[in-house]
Amino acid sequence: MYSAKQISLLALVLAQLLGVINCGVYDYTDTWVLSDKTKNFPDNAVLGGFDPNGYDNFVGRVVYSSSILPARIVAETGSASYNTESLANTATSYELLVANDTMSYHWVHSYDGYREKNAVSVGTSYTNERVYVCRCRTDGALFIGTLYPAQRTCIVRYGNLPLRQLEKYEVLVRKSKLAKWQPLLV
Repeated sequence: MYSAKQISLLALVLAQLLGVINCGVYDYTDTWVLSDKTKNFPDNAVLGGFDPNGYDNFVGRVVYSSSILPARIVAETGSASYNTESLANTATSYELLVANDTMSYHWVHSYDGYREKNAVSVGTSYTNERVYVCRCRTDGALFIGTLYPAQRTCIVRYGNLPLRQLEKYEVLVRKSKLAKWQPLLV
C-alpha cells in the first residue's frame, strides 16, 4: 500500500500542521481591544512606561509569525513597537489592554524568571510557551518587554538601542475587584 517513506512524509506533514495550529494561542483572561492609529484611543488603557522620546507607552500585544508578543503602544502616534528574543520591530495593528470595573492592573517587582501570581500573559510563543508582560528601566526609559519564563529574563529591544536581557524587572499582574452593587429595578 504505502511505503515507509510515504508514511514518514505524511507523519512529518501532520506534525508540522499540529505545531502551526497549537502555536500562537491568545490568552482571553483580560480585556484586549483591537486597534490601530485610525481608531480612538481608550481612556482605560493600561499604562506601562515611557520611551526615550518622553511618550507614555501603553500595554498591548501583537502577532508576529506564530507568536503573540507584548507591545509598547504610543497614543500620540498610534504606533506599536515590540521585540522578540533578538530583534525590535513595529506593527500597524495591535490590541490594547484595558482595565474595567472588575479588573485592575499593577506592577510587581520580580526577578530571575519567577512568575508572579496573576501575572498577565499575552498569549504563547512559537514554541507554545506562555509569554508575559514585563518592564524595566534602561537607556533613559521605562520599557515594556517580553518575559519568557524559560529564559528567566525580561527582554527589551527598542529601535536601534542594544538588546537588553535583565534579570531584575517588574511583571504586570491583574487584580480582580467586585463590581459596584446595583439594585434590580423592576
